[in-house]
Amino acid sequence: MTQVSVVEEKGSFRLVACDGRFAVVEARAGRVFGLPDDAEGGRDGASDSPDGIASVARWTGEDEARALMRDLSERGDQLARRIW
Repeated sequence: MTQVSVVEEKGSFRLVACDGRFAVVEARAGRVFGLPDDAEGGRDGASDSPDGIASVARWTGEDEARALMRDLSERGDQLARRIW
């Protein structure tokens, strides 16, 4: 089994780490999706499990992953304010 740690979670977004690498995934309805995009062009995602996360993650450095997490979280907050 893959050793994936959730470092931070905000809404449906998770900052995850594994073996010194970092990524942001989105969790919805028991599935996880790699961000910022799906390189394979599909939207099936993977099961919400450590192995599923590892299979869809777009691994990068910590600074880049944290910047993506911050950007996605801010956009989600702005959208929520407009909707409500």
